[in-house]
Amino acid sequence: MKYEGEKYKDISQKLGVAVATLKGWFMQGGPLFDAYQEYSQEMSDFIQSDAAKKISQNVDVAAEMIVALMGSDKDEVKLKAAVNILDRCLGKPMQKVEATNNVNFYGSDLNYERILKKAREKDR
Repeated sequence: MKYEGEKYKDISQKLGVAVATLKGWFMQGGPLFDAYQEYSQEMSDFIQSDAAKKISQNVDVAAEMIVALMGSDKDEVKLKAAVNILDRCLGKPMQKVEATNNVNFYGSDLNYERILKKAREKDR
């Protein structure tokens, strides 16, 4: 009954034993402690395995969604998607770089299309 998630109170009523006695069975040194610990570990392993399986089945969809977000009308959404992709592919940067008024990124216009255009021209 405990394996199925029933409460001590309900189990004690069904079995006709005191709640304290029932809890004692599952405490360290109790007759059911080791068996319940083993069961709990098996359930945890199963849940983790099932979650990993579901994640791996849907990783392509998630990646496509992140890439699709780069086509958003909102620059903030595009930036977050781009950062997410870069962090996953290249790893997160070790230190943050803060922009100050003294730093000039490709002129005073920080429009992402202009930055991309300048970066592409630089690569040629």
